[in-house]
Amino acid sequence: MRLLLGAYRLLYGTNSLIQRIALGLGMAIVAFAVLSLFAAAVERHVTGRGYAWMNDLPPFLLPWCVFPLMGVLLRSGRHISVDVAPTLLPARQAQVLRLIVGLIAFVSGVYFCNAGIEATSFFRMLGEVTETEIQFPFWFLYAAFPTGFAILALFALEIVLREVLALIGALPADEARPS
Repeated sequence: MRLLLGAYRLLYGTNSLIQRIALGLGMAIVAFAVLSLFAAAVERHVTGRGYAWMNDLPPFLLPWCVFPLMGVLLRSGRHISVDVAPTLLPARQAQVLRLIVGLIAFVSGVYFCNAGIEATSFFRMLGEVTETEIQFPFWFLYAAFPTGFAILALFALEIVLREVLALIGALPADEARPS
């Protein structure tokens, strides 16, 4: 039990750091997108011409905002969910349900991470680049997919470990739910 609790605490600390990085990246991308589009509109209004990259780059960065935040939303309980069953179930069955959801999310995250690695490798092998003013490789867009699903798998594994520890009574009360 101590080994399992130690693994959970290590994963919790690691995931907390990953969560801060993913949130920071997401905020930076959203801020860049808003500022870039605003600057492009101002520049077009003032000078009468604009740079295409200011309009093209924000949508290309959107996967790097969305995919890494999937795990963050799952971990914080803010992911899309239907909360009917957990409210109707007794506490122990609700824990089992959370464990099953965590296992499904973990297996799905690993599976889609693997698929994303294959897709990213394929596009990297092709060597194609975007047709924008500032060119960058297509595989960069697809790399957000396995990155996000790897983060999701790590966070789902944390949920699985937390629920297993809670079910066997080895999780201290102050660690029952992450903030």
